[in-house]
Parts: sequence; C-alpha cells; structure tokens
Amino acid sequence: MSPLRLIILLVAAGAAIAAVFLVRSVKAPAPAVASSVPVESRQAEIPAKQILVAKKDIVVGHFLVADDLSWQPWPENAPTKSFLDQKSEPDALEKSVGAVAKVAMVEGEPVTAAKIAHPGDGGWMSAMLEPGMRAVSIEISADTAAAGFIQPNDHVDVMMVRDVDSSENNAAGPVLAKARAHTILQNVKVLAIDSTYAPPAKEGEGGVLIGSRATLELSPEDATLVAAAQKGGKLSVTLRSIADLQGSDGATAIGRALRDGARAEQVRIYRYGAEGVAPVPAS
Repeated sequence: MSPLRLIILLVAAGAAIAAVFLVRSVKAPAPAVASSVPVESRQAEIPAKQILVAKKDIVVGHFLVADDLSWQPWPENAPTKSFLDQKSEPDALEKSVGAVAKVAMVEGEPVTAAKIAHPGDGGWMSAMLEPGMRAVSIEISADTAAAGFIQPNDHVDVMMVRDVDSSENNAAGPVLAKARAHTILQNVKVLAIDSTYAPPAKEGEGGVLIGSRATLELSPEDATLVAAAQKGGKLSVTLRSIADLQGSDGATAIGRALRDGARAEQVRIYRYGAEGVAPVPAS
C-alpha cells in the first residue's frame, strides 16, 4: 500500500472516532419540569357554576323525588339562561320535588322550568296521563267512595246504580221501586280527589281524603261510557285490593253493552211477579 493511501485511511479513521466522541458529548434535552400546581387547582381555575340536572333517566309523568336530581358544574360562559342555576335559585332542587316530568330526560340532562310541572301549573294533569288516556271526573261522596280511604294512585271499580220501576199488575200489593247496581268499569286508576293529586307521599302520611269529585284515568271509549252512565244513574267507586291490580281493566261486559249500545249478556225474566236473570243463548 502506498504511503498516500495509508495516510488517507488514518485520517478517515481519526475523523470517525472524533465524530463518535462528539455525538456522545451532546447531552439529551432535559425533561420538562412537571407543573407543581395540582390538577384540582388547574380545574378550579375554569369558571363554572352549578346547574340542576337529572341524576338518572326520568320518564314522562314521573313524580320527582330528591334522589332524581343533583347539582353539576357547568361552564360559566355556556348559554344557560333557561337552566336552573344554584346561585340564582339555591332552593330549586327542593322546590322541584313533587313536580311531574312533562318530557323524558336522560341522566345528566339540565332541568328547565319548561320540562317539569308543579301542582296547579298548566299541563300538570296532562303530564300525569299515560299516552292515549283521558282524565274524567265523577261526583263522589264519603258514602260512595269507601269513606274517604280512596287516595290518588289507587285503583277502583266504578258501579252504576239506577232505579227500576217494577210495574207489573199483580195481586201481591202496590207497585214497588227497585234499584239495580252494575259494575261498569274495573281496575281504573284514580288521578286525583278534588284538587289533591299524587305527589310522592312522605313517610307517615296517610289518613282519609274526603272529596266531592274523583278524577279517573280512562281510555277514550271508557270516557264516553262514564258520560252515558252519569245520565242513566248514580255512580260510585269501590276500592280494589293491591293484589288485584294485575287483572283486566276498563269496561266490563255490562259496561261495554251500555257504551256500545249492544245487547247485554243476560236477559231479565219476570215470572209470577218475581224478577230473575238468564244467560243469552249463543247465536
């Protein structure tokens, strides 16, 4: 090998070694200094206010209880004009207990005055009704409403009592006036007694509720039955056992006959001055 090539190789080797030492001498950048400010403090710096929200999913017609609602932080600069703010309305949660939900709400959804109805507000009774049902009122008294022990949310049967004139000529004596009672509706829900609705009852509440009108939840067809029955006789309600609430509801066979103008399932027979009933023969 010529001396010139040997010199070139030595110079190249020396340059390579120098490059290695140069790279090793360069220090890695120092890690960023972690902020000493706690995460909670940094979050607290974001302006926020407390907004009333649904704590769980709420369905239409549900009576609100304290456990359904909670206060939740909300950005201060967010549009919250219609929301219930704890700063401006500190007792909004307590005042909302007993109100009824006019619309369905999901967990975490802000509550507004338009979404709930308080007793006496417009839309209160309509929010209590199941979809497709109607509210119908009938006159009652302590004598015709289980001595006042029927309460909102109870289920009742409705009876119609009417006078029947037995005018057959017979030698037994003078004409007698008789009364006949029919159960025309069964297992229907009581929405209100007078102006007492059905907010969640407080522990220990009870007693009797004497009123002059009962508001029932009925289908549109059964609402027409009540209108017809009120013209035909006196209505009374009987309280159903809680064990019987799973039975059929609405108009009975006699009620449907009265409502639809169809023939009843029984015929009345007068024999020797005495009244009896017999089933209608199958056609």
